Amino acid sequence: MNKTHKLAAALTAGVLLSESGSASAQSASFGDMSSNIVTSAAHFPDLISTVAYIGGIGLGVAGVFKLKAHVDQPAQHPMKDGLIRLGAGGALLSLPYLTAAMMGTMGTNGSAPSATKFTMGLT
Repeated sequence: MNKTHKLAAALTAGVLLSESGSASAQSASFGDMSSNIVTSAAHFPDLISTVAYIGGIGLGVAGVFKLKAHVDQPAQHPMKDGLIRLGAGGALLSLPYLTAAMMGTMGTNGSAPSATKFTMGLT
């Protein structure tokens, strides 16, 4: 087992050393790095929505099964377990809609909407 650890460490070090030579050949400014971060983070809300949908569906199904177990054996399976899972699943399923509403409120490009001047009909 000790030999496999040494072999894995040697392979990891070799891969890291070979990759660091190619990465150091490219020089990037701070502006380039920050624009790359902003570009790659543009799909982060989609990832959160996908995880929320999958988690919400999973918790909803688990809640239904817990409620079924409560119907079969009420003494051993309390109803609150199923209801909590159903509530959490519903909250996760509504999360993408809430984030879309919040993004729409704040503006589509991430900046706050500008305030309009209220003139009360006086010109």
